[in-house]
Amino acid sequence: MVEFREGDPRMGLEEGSDEQWLLDWLTAKQLPKFNGRGALRMVREVGLSAWLSGFAPNMLSPARDRALREREAMKEQGVVPLVLGRRGYPYLLAQLPDAPWVLFAKGSTELLSGRRPLGIVGTRRASTVGHGAVETLFDGMPNSGWIMVSGMADGIDARAHGLAAGRGIPTVACLAHGLHAVHPKTNVRLAHHILECGGCWVSEYRWGTPPSKYTFPARNRIIAGLVEALVVVESGDPGGSMITARLARDYDRDVFALSPTWCADAMKGNARLIREQVAELLHSPEDLPRALGWVQKGREDLEKRIPEPLEGDTEELLTALDPYRACLFDEVVERLNGHPHAVRKRLLEAELKGWVRCWPGDRFTRTVR
Repeated sequence: MVEFREGDPRMGLEEGSDEQWLLDWLTAKQLPKFNGRGALRMVREVGLSAWLSGFAPNMLSPARDRALREREAMKEQGVVPLVLGRRGYPYLLAQLPDAPWVLFAKGSTELLSGRRPLGIVGTRRASTVGHGAVETLFDGMPNSGWIMVSGMADGIDARAHGLAAGRGIPTVACLAHGLHAVHPKTNVRLAHHILECGGCWVSEYRWGTPPSKYTFPARNRIIAGLVEALVVVESGDPGGSMITARLARDYDRDVFALSPTWCADAMKGNARLIREQVAELLHSPEDLPRALGWVQKGREDLEKRIPEPLEGDTEELLTALDPYRACLFDEVVERLNGHPHAVRKRLLEAELKGWVRCWPGDRFTRTVR
């Protein structure tokens, strides 16, 4: 017996009526005002068939014909409709208050409810350092046992999908349009390579729906809803990845952001997410699987990573440093109002004890533990 959650548009439907309900839904999507709040409320109360019966035959018949052609096109291309409340619909996504009634998928649909789904997102205008940061992040992750989810956009998303497919890590691409095509066209080859490697495409949009400035922000909630945790690699402020991160936090997912010092000004969004406590700071890629509980911490590892107790004026030094923005050495000297040689010695001692981290360009951050 399949259980429906309260408010599910399919409540009250009998077993075996999936295909008819889907055709009714595809037909309704062809009709005006179906997406209005009043119409959706009525559909929940009386059901799709009853709602459709209120339309004149000269309007309903062409809509049904278009729905049938759309359904046939999806079958020919191997697109599977997953209906909210029915078997196969992603478990995590189904928990969202705004989960789509129908999710279209192509490829290995079992990945959508697989173990350890992790979202990796970032800017389309990725820097060279940002591309390298994605690879470094993958280097710190287990070779198997997790699923990579992203948005198939240029930049960080495409880099993450490519690395996952190349390393045998199952990957899910969330598209902001119908599954009849891939946008942008530069990622067509990558998208088909994902399917060849056992991956999956998903979208809440019907066959033939083009991308628009409205579909991309809506797509971000699908990424956030499918994962247990989300990592922001490189994001400006504002940026689409910021939307995804805030949605993931609202959905009670773990959110992480790579240290802003990895890409400096190109990661202002990362700094803001950390500052506003939307995301946790990741200093190194090895921190992520540990934070998610995917890797057990051995005694030797714990002893290595736990800083020694504070001594003397170390606390004053840490107060002068920022955990998410690297400070230049001269800036640290000015804040402490000390002699450069003495400050350099204190920084070195604190770094050896695990309280301070040094970055290229003679910059320093306070270690977050």
